[in-house]
Amino acid sequence: MITNEVAFIAIAVSDKERARKFYQETLELKPATSAMDGAWVEYELGPVTIGVDCDPAWKPSYEGTTVAFEVANIDDAIRKLKERGVTFDIDKSETPVCWMGQFRDPDGNKLVVHQRKKK
Repeated sequence: MITNEVAFIAIAVSDKERARKFYQETLELKPATSAMDGAWVEYELGPVTIGVDCDPAWKPSYEGTTVAFEVANIDDAIRKLKERGVTFDIDKSETPVCWMGQFRDPDGNKLVVHQRKKK
């Protein structure tokens, strides 16, 4: 029934230009050329696509879906994001398998920088 991959993850936003600036300048994501219509922008990260959607019928949610971005160095990623004005809800925290820090996009959607521990 369900195959071994995620087709895409969608994030609702209220202001497409503000969202594009955040996702492209603050997070340094590159938009895919395949899907950039008026309200929808796709960002391809490895095998996963993240769609940022400014459809007025779909509202951002403060407690909605969380997207975690894998980073090579969590300390560098957190430092760089803070330099760009990002505020963290949860600063760097450790679990048995990873480190992560949670922040939000301009619409309050939860985002995480994540670094797996080496096995």
